[in-house]
Amino acid sequence: MRALLPLFLVLAAVTLPARAATAAARSAAETARVEAAVAQALSSSHDPLQQARGLCRLAWPLTGPRDEAVAAAARKGLETFGVRYMYALQEAINLSPIEYSDEIVRTLMIQQREGNPQDMPELVPTLLDALWVGNRAAKERAIDALLMFRPALAVQPMIDAAIEYPELTPLVVDTLGRYRYEQARFWLEKIMIEGPEELRAPAASSLAQIRGAALGPLKNALKAPDRATRVLAARALLASATEYELGAIYEYIERHADDDAVLTESLKRTAERFEKEIAARDAAEAASAPKDF
Repeated sequence: MRALLPLFLVLAAVTLPARAATAAARSAAETARVEAAVAQALSSSHDPLQQARGLCRLAWPLTGPRDEAVAAAARKGLETFGVRYMYALQEAINLSPIEYSDEIVRTLMIQQREGNPQDMPELVPTLLDALWVGNRAAKERAIDALLMFRPALAVQPMIDAAIEYPELTPLVVDTLGRYRYEQARFWLEKIMIEGPEELRAPAASSLAQIRGAALGPLKNALKAPDRATRVLAARALLASATEYELGAIYEYIERHADDDAVLTESLKRTAERFEKEIAARDAAEAASAPKDF
């Protein structure tokens, strides 16, 4: 006599395939619904730019809640839509609610992999717009992305981003040093003198990297009333000083040689090297000068 199966096994054998079939049907229906929404946006115009705009509205609607499944599919479409229609993303970063701005920048950076920078005139302007109007995550992503281009127009919005979101300050301090634009020196000087302790040395280092007029704040800091500021400025200046900083170096050695014995010795050697270079140059110029007989 055959043994009877437990009732729950019988029920499972009947219901599980039915449930799987129902889930598959729902998944297929959902996929079809999402694809239809995207297809409708693409078929709304024969102009590719208008099609990209349609996808942007699905991905980042201007008002109201969004359909997350449709939005994800629209973003996927924009990632490979073509860099010639990147202007739609620039519009989106300026028009869409701010909570979508990081997604827009992320989509932009995926899209730009499909082309060359010279074929994407909207890339840098869109990243600059993200610095102005994006949320914290969008600003951080834009700062990282702009490093390969180093546009001068990014300096002020980066500083503003650090003021708005202090957690971005370390990144901005480091990036401004890499940009090497002298107009950043005023904010970097403030961070070096008044900023958090852990950011003062990086700010001094960035000033040294910029060189030129940015060495002015370092020379001024050699006269600071507190030893810590003088020492970090002197250390930063060592890496970038030129003969034009000789006066400031000698004045520091004369007044504050006891700040740090090792640092003072390094400054003396640097000054001696500059003096020798100047003497050698003067001798060469004298030797090559026309002689009157």
